[in-house]
Amino acid sequence: MKQKDKSLIASQIVVKVCYALVLACCIFAPALVRYYDEKTASIPNRGDVAAPLLITLYCCVPFAVCVLVCLDLLLKNIADGRPFITKNVTYLRIISYCCFGVALAFIYFAVLRPFAFAIVFVAAFFGLILRVVKNCFKKAVKIREENDATI
Repeated sequence: MKQKDKSLIASQIVVKVCYALVLACCIFAPALVRYYDEKTASIPNRGDVAAPLLITLYCCVPFAVCVLVCLDLLLKNIADGRPFITKNVTYLRIISYCCFGVALAFIYFAVLRPFAFAIVFVAAFFGLILRVVKNCFKKAVKIREENDATI
């Protein structure tokens, strides 16, 4: 088995594991939020953050599932030997929008807990990086289509 095949298979396995992690987080989110609330109880003027955090986390679930589905489809196309197709550009675009969606969802929580601005920044930064990668893929698709038309 080639090294790139191992990497592709490992990526596909990680995506499948992430499906399970998202499901587990959905199930255990209330308990995790309660644990977080207990651990931060000593912070002065902290206010009640359990409900806003839970709302924020559940608002991010659709974005996470969408990202995982797109990654799964993207990896399937790559495994099938079709990396530079228009559909993959669309998947990258959707993933970047989901990153921006997570950033927007966490802005709500960041108002209550300023450390959450780190999550906002990271999610938005990943969205930006994916937009750049998407543009590279789009250009590669165009070049591949021109080459296919030439032959």
